[in-house]
Amino acid sequence: MAETRGSNRRQLRINRTSIVDQACQSIKQDIVDGVWKAGDKLPSEAEFAESFGVNRLSVRMALQKLNTLGIIETRVGEGSFVCNFSLKPVLSELTVFYEGEDKYHDVRQLRNLLENECLCIAIKSATEAEKQKLKEALDDYNRCSDIYNEDLDDAQRLEQIVNADFNFHYQIIKMSHNKLFKDIYYMVEQLVRSHITKMVSTRARLRQEQGLPALGENDLHNDIYQCVLQSDTERSRKVVEKILGVVTVPGLDEFD
Repeated sequence: MAETRGSNRRQLRINRTSIVDQACQSIKQDIVDGVWKAGDKLPSEAEFAESFGVNRLSVRMALQKLNTLGIIETRVGEGSFVCNFSLKPVLSELTVFYEGEDKYHDVRQLRNLLENECLCIAIKSATEAEKQKLKEALDDYNRCSDIYNEDLDDAQRLEQIVNADFNFHYQIIKMSHNKLFKDIYYMVEQLVRSHITKMVSTRARLRQEQGLPALGENDLHNDIYQCVLQSDTERSRKVVEKILGVVTVPGLDEFD
């Protein structure tokens, strides 16, 4: 009878995590929890093997996996050290797949989602110190903008204003106090910079062709700062859409 019941059992495949994966996950979790910080030297293979109750080969393979992911760095004759981990170098290599006119819209949409949400949060919760940092970023942007508009063909001046523009928007992202938003924005920095470069150079040249002066105080970045000071979330969304080119702006994208 027992044999009959046993023969009728449904056969299940049991998936077991490998020893290497378990060791890798354990070390990675300790790094996340702050047991070891960036720059710290990890225990030796022998010490890990004794601690986990596994052989050194399994530990070596786990460390190699972490090394490939960029979480640790193994130096010959010295040991393994925790890296200041970032996905930015990896994603920077992938930005080529998001470049070009067909992907330009995608980058603009991503910026619009992130920057609008972060600006709304910043308006509601920004400290006076954070507002001061935003003002400093705005002043730097305005200064670089004035310099760039004196010579639109100067590549170095264009790079300077793009840096200042990115830093201004990144300050708003940081003011949201959302680490995930900040990490995502930082990871796609190269895509954001490409978008900024196109917006800045295209709009500046269009105004120049129309014989119009630089925007100066009418620059939309100043409007964003005023929205923060005045706690104006309703207006802020419209300003972000204009600055990103989501909607066309008279005097920037279209002219009578």
